[in-house]
Amino acid sequence: MGFPTQARAVAAALNARLIGDADAGIARAVHPAEAREEGDLAVAVSKDMLRFLPETKAQLVLTMEGTDLDARFRTVILVKSGRSNVADVTQVFRHRPKAAPGIHPSAIVAEDATIGADVSIGPYTIVGAGAAIGARTMILSQATIAEGAAIGEDCLIYPGVRIGWGCRVGDRAIIHSNATLGADGFGFVPTAPGAVETARGSAASPSERPQRNPLQKIHALSIVEIGDDVEIGALTSIDRGTLTPTRVGNGTKIDDLVMIGHNVQIGTDCMLCGQVGLAGSVVVGDGAVLGGRVGVADHLKIGAGAVVGGGSGVGTNIPAGGVYLGSPAVPREEMFENLRLMRRVKRFLEAAKESKPGGAGKAQDRKD
Repeated sequence: MGFPTQARAVAAALNARLIGDADAGIARAVHPAEAREEGDLAVAVSKDMLRFLPETKAQLVLTMEGTDLDARFRTVILVKSGRSNVADVTQVFRHRPKAAPGIHPSAIVAEDATIGADVSIGPYTIVGAGAAIGARTMILSQATIAEGAAIGEDCLIYPGVRIGWGCRVGDRAIIHSNATLGADGFGFVPTAPGAVETARGSAASPSERPQRNPLQKIHALSIVEIGDDVEIGALTSIDRGTLTPTRVGNGTKIDDLVMIGHNVQIGTDCMLCGQVGLAGSVVVGDGAVLGGRVGVADHLKIGAGAVVGGGSGVGTNIPAGGVYLGSPAVPREEMFENLRLMRRVKRFLEAAKESKPGGAGKAQDRKD
């Protein structure tokens, strides 16, 4: 049986200490409880994983310096403790799609498209007129790169990705399956003042049988700009800007099923978790973290380094470094105080009932 790598190569890549058979072949890295086959490397680099080591079937182990191990393991790789242990290990064993450089015969590439050195363009992919693909970028099957779009060097574009006209992606970006960059922003205005204006109090209430009030489309004339080292999850949608680009800064990571509206500006090294929704013209500062299912109303600002807890509904600006929770989102301390007050309401009502004439007796009757 052939193995992709040897223990000595893994230890060298991780700058780790190796005990035992340095030539042992490693097929895959797994949780200690999932080790089944020869060549499985049991990875235990956290306290939660360490408790599974005594029962693991693996003969090869990667763990932290100072861990007590018995002598039954064939090979032990010891890494220094640190926050990046898991990331470092998965980097060594990460999956690399296999695609030879060149253009697949079924792909359709415009004659005036610019294709860099060692680019791979997969089956049934379309590259439009005037598009540019940077060196060593890999575009897998059935992607669409529209006219005038530009993708940087060393990018990985998964199947089904759609990159709209004129949109730009920086170097080393990863865009997962069926993500869409550059759809029109959701911008419409009624011909006459309508329901929104009524709700805001800037228009009279409609009659019982209002006439039709057709919606006029505000066309999106700008693009989407994605920085370097950005990762965008599957089925995420980023709308193009109206007159200025929708922008995502360098190093930002975006989860699956995220919706980013037109004109949004996202800073560097941000994290947007699954099902986040940003309405038009939101500004997100550098290093901000938005938990899963956070919704942010239009034209608001999330300050640099702010953290918004999962499921929160943001209706006001959030200052730099703020930690906000709830719907509507409020500062963490205020949210906790609100929860404490809510729990006191029941006790308060019971005490109020007992304070009425005859209340104590009735309460006693219930207890009996």
